[in-house]
Amino acid sequence: MLFSHALIRGGVHPEGHKQLSNDNIIMRLPAPKRLYISLKQHTGLPAKAIVKAGDRVIAGQLIATGSGSSANLHAPQSGRVLQIADHRAAIPGGGEELMIHLLCDPKQQNTSVKLDNHGKSRTELIDIIEAAGVVGMGGAVFPAATKLRSTLNKQIDTLLINGCECEPYLTCDDKVMQEQSVEVVGGIRYLLQASGAAKAIIGIEDNKQQALQCLTQACSEDDNIEVKSLPTHYPMGSAKQFIQALCLVEVPKGKRSTDVGVFVQNVATCVAIYNAIRYAKPMTHRVVTLSGGALEKPMNIEAPIGTLISELVATCGGLKSTASRIVIGGPMMGHTINNMHTPIIKGTSGILFLVEDELPQQVSSPCVSCGRCVAACPMGLLPNTMAELIANDDLEGASKHGLSSCLLCGSCAFICPASLPLTQYFNYANGELWRQNKMQQKAQLARRLNQQRSIRLEKEAVQKAAEKAAKAAEKAAKKAQKAAKTPKKTPTTAEQEA
Repeated sequence: MLFSHALIRGGVHPEGHKQLSNDNIIMRLPAPKRLYISLKQHTGLPAKAIVKAGDRVIAGQLIATGSGSSANLHAPQSGRVLQIADHRAAIPGGGEELMIHLLCDPKQQNTSVKLDNHGKSRTELIDIIEAAGVVGMGGAVFPAATKLRSTLNKQIDTLLINGCECEPYLTCDDKVMQEQSVEVVGGIRYLLQASGAAKAIIGIEDNKQQALQCLTQACSEDDNIEVKSLPTHYPMGSAKQFIQALCLVEVPKGKRSTDVGVFVQNVATCVAIYNAIRYAKPMTHRVVTLSGGALEKPMNIEAPIGTLISELVATCGGLKSTASRIVIGGPMMGHTINNMHTPIIKGTSGILFLVEDELPQQVSSPCVSCGRCVAACPMGLLPNTMAELIANDDLEGASKHGLSSCLLCGSCAFICPASLPLTQYFNYANGELWRQNKMQQKAQLARRLNQQRSIRLEKEAVQKAAEKAAKAAEKAAKKAQKAAKTPKKTPTTAEQEA
């Protein structure tokens, strides 16, 4: 494919470090002794547990139900529920989440059954995906069925499959495309039916030549599926940049990709969808990249959801040196954790154990107004100006400069010669604005409820006064009626003489 960098605004070229983990095949992790399955596996509300302590479950059994913006959870392994309690979670800032603690029994497992879902309607396919608890595995972790339902009232022309994996170190999608290309293409065929799209385009960065070859061969008999090579350019995998590069269409601010006739999905999600529809297998496992200079043997592992990070590290031979930083996800957009005894979730794409030499400069200096962050911003924003406004607590000013359009991709912070924590500024500002908005909504709700109470009390007072007046009038009427019916007394002779 002929590609012009003019199609993509900004971006950077961080060192890939992908050679650390992409030489070996995906390792299938045996059933661990225990799993800690968080009820919050995705964007949206937590799922609701339908099992209790002491219950025995089999692999693939539904153990928590989702509704609306949440997704179903299934047991990755057979075993017994020990308890449903809080446990340390791999979330920003640390903390705990409610989890199902499962004691595994590797001897008792489920077997998959090949199904014939040919001729299913779009709604029926989406229902199957929803029942399987499939979520997006490319970063947003949004329930796939909810996203697909939004296409039912839209005209979708093109299905885009994101195989860029532009984050440094991460190679899980690359290995999935190489080793599970048939499943990827199978999932794409189902997605074409479910979304109503006429064609599909698989976009892969040109540093993944083997994946390009495998998928090109896998879809060689599909006239409506095309594989295109894209230049290695961060953040090429971001949805808006990905759409612009492949479809030459820019998604307007405040709009979604479906508004311009495009539906985007990740390659690993395609595999999960294929397994759900073809084999009735719920989403219980995922491929995770473990990499970084502190790890003895970086690799990609297909592990059950709920496996502790410490067990994955042990599978990689442990740490050969102390990790200066442990990152969930990629180094550009991931977050730091400080405890390895936390479980992976459906959205855990990578776990990095970085040494000091792999970290950016820690000491910041004043902005030199070089403008590199402006040139690097893929959304055409002014990161230096926004950061200055946020530092002066002018969040409204930062919003007017496009803070809501920031991808939090980290390109500006990566290129900054002063090592300013620009992404942290924007992350903080977004969180603070969200908090203020919530407080404002609560205050508005309180005022509205107070007004409704005042109106209700006023109506009640008027009604009581009316009822009181009515009773008084009724009483007076009865008294008058009684007086009218009482005969007048005839005066006696003595009274008349007097």
